[in-house]
Amino acid sequence: MAKTQLITDQNYLPEVLRLIGKAKKSIDIVSFSFAIGSATGKHATWSAPFKIAEKLKSAQKKHHDHLKIRFFTEGFRETSSRNKVTAQYLKAAGVHIKLGATHAKGFCIDGRYILFGSTNLTNQSIMKNHEANLLIDNPKIAQEFTRYTDHLWNGGKHGGITLNPPFAADGDFKDQLITMINNAKKRIEFSIYFFNHKEIEQALIKAHQRNVKITGFIHRHQSFALPFIWANRSTVKRLNASGIKDIYWGRPYLFSHAKYLIADGKHIALGTGNWLAQDVKIHPQLYIFLENKNLALELNKHLKKQIKEAKKVKGDK
Repeated sequence: MAKTQLITDQNYLPEVLRLIGKAKKSIDIVSFSFAIGSATGKHATWSAPFKIAEKLKSAQKKHHDHLKIRFFTEGFRETSSRNKVTAQYLKAAGVHIKLGATHAKGFCIDGRYILFGSTNLTNQSIMKNHEANLLIDNPKIAQEFTRYTDHLWNGGKHGGITLNPPFAADGDFKDQLITMINNAKKRIEFSIYFFNHKEIEQALIKAHQRNVKITGFIHRHQSFALPFIWANRSTVKRLNASGIKDIYWGRPYLFSHAKYLIADGKHIALGTGNWLAQDVKIHPQLYIFLENKNLALELNKHLKKQIKEAKKVKGDK
């Protein structure tokens, strides 16, 4: 059985630094955004991402050719300029670099340890956001993460690979998530950054109609990507109109960036994809589906704490 630990919010940085420090053979990194500074090339040496880059540089120097570090990062979308600055810095330290399309994010250490979830390698994400990640110690599961990294590394595109459980690659997470919702008997809890997906929304409404208790936590902010926030508001209005009232907004000045769903206190879906058509159909993603009561309980406690901190602001206020 996999040893799995929940890593949330600002607990991410010490965990990733610890993992890099214990690497002996390999480090695989997939990241939508890894920003050690500005797009112009100025390094933010005080920042959390720069600390991670320095730790990678130190590990490479310590182990030389005995440690192979691969870094695959987004090279086309809005994060690409800063990613390229980081890539150049790491390449000079001996790290292998590839740029392509991805929205996945995670580390695999020595083909055994995985740190995977919603956290981007930006100072905002690491030091300020609400995030949810899993630390997994299991070579078999790590093998699937490596298969996905290999797929991207070798030029593979969205929808070009099917992973073995518990992982789901790219848009495969959508159908598995809906199946979880459809199979729920008593309750569903979720946290999502952007939510504008008709099938997932309808599945939640149908679950409510069969008396499944639904509690949701949805992000909002006052600037940046406002069309997605307007879509979030529309989704919440429709859920409220269907009778789903326990939907809570995150605080506007904090990013609630996690993406997960819990069903019946034991089934968990956690990953990198927002509940958007483009995140299902276009942008490469990674999700994991687990049955783990203890982990579900811990994740639920984390969610309740966030809702309490947001002062239970309901609806579109």
